[in-house]
Amino acid sequence: MAMVILIHPRDNVGVVCEELKAGMSFEVRGENLSARQDIPKNHKVAIKKINQAEPVIKYGEPIGIASKEIEPGEWVHTHNLKA
Repeated sequence: MAMVILIHPRDNVGVVCEELKAGMSFEVRGENLSARQDIPKNHKVAIKKINQAEPVIKYGEPIGIASKEIEPGEWVHTHNLKA
């Protein structure tokens, strides 16, 4: 199982500690999730559903707005995050 770090309890994204390949499992808050696509090391992964126009939370603070709906296990980056 891959390692994903949750920095703050309010976060809706985790940080990938090693590259995740699509379908790989990871655990956050006792919940097993699967990567929906390949996610590079040190990038963000959604740990819960983030609706379009909702804030993306990292470090307990908003870092941007979801530009489209983001499902758990999905890579969070410039294609779906507006900073």
